[in-house]
Amino acid sequence: MRMPAIQKHRDLTRQMHGGPELAPLLADFCVCTPTMDGAEDMARQYMGKFVESNFYHYELLGEHFAQVKGYDSYAQKIALAKEIGMDGIVSAFMSAAVWGTPDHILRMFEERRAVVGDFELATSFRFGGTPYDLAEDGLKLYAKEVLPVLHSWKNTDTLQAAE
Repeated sequence: MRMPAIQKHRDLTRQMHGGPELAPLLADFCVCTPTMDGAEDMARQYMGKFVESNFYHYELLGEHFAQVKGYDSYAQKIALAKEIGMDGIVSAFMSAAVWGTPDHILRMFEERRAVVGDFELATSFRFGGTPYDLAEDGLKLYAKEVLPVLHSWKNTDTLQAAE
């Protein structure tokens, strides 16, 4: 669903800077756990609270976004939300975020990479009331087992362009 915006970013980067294009920076949400036992339920609980709080904070179920130029993508998301409900929106959010064991998270990143190509990450581990200890333990596990693999994926062309 986000590929049109990613492609627009690539096109504008090429147009304005003459390329090479840099990997997009993707904001991510993560619940990293040592086992899959309860991982999906925890992710759904805290990601769900985050999603729900955004809907209320930004009044996303209102009609005002349909009238504001440049927010047509919000209006489309709102129409989808009304159609599939909050549970559907949370499920969609969870399919775009990463959660579970390091191996499960890496498989999700591999799927993303197959669609998007190289990307940079800005990852959040605490959101929607995630307890500090769960966030900290997940961050440490992610740093130990996920980050080294992600760093090994670095594209040398992207690294040179960033310099």
